[in-house]
Amino acid sequence: MKKSISFLPKRKQEDLNFLVLEIRKRLPEAAMIILYGSYARNEYVDYDEKEEFGITTIFRSDYDILVVTSGISDKKAGQILDNIDDLYYKDPESQTPVQFIN
Repeated sequence: MKKSISFLPKRKQEDLNFLVLEIRKRLPEAAMIILYGSYARNEYVDYDEKEEFGITTIFRSDYDILVVTSGISDKKAGQILDNIDDLYYKDPESQTPVQFIN
């Protein structure tokens, strides 16, 4: 298991550091924050576009982030994570989708 995101491009590291800082600040009940999926494996797709049967489809990997909490309801934690998600997208440079699981 990797414990560093130093293998990712600087912009991706900045995105993830922002998300982790906001989670720690707004959700002190977070016991663990785990990046999993394609970004954790360094197999992500930044942008892919293809046309099939006359329909253009676009694919982009998202940040899959598991947030393990203790002492707070899943509903309340989910609301806080939704607020962090909204805050993240206020930065026009933040274009990688985020998927929180709690």
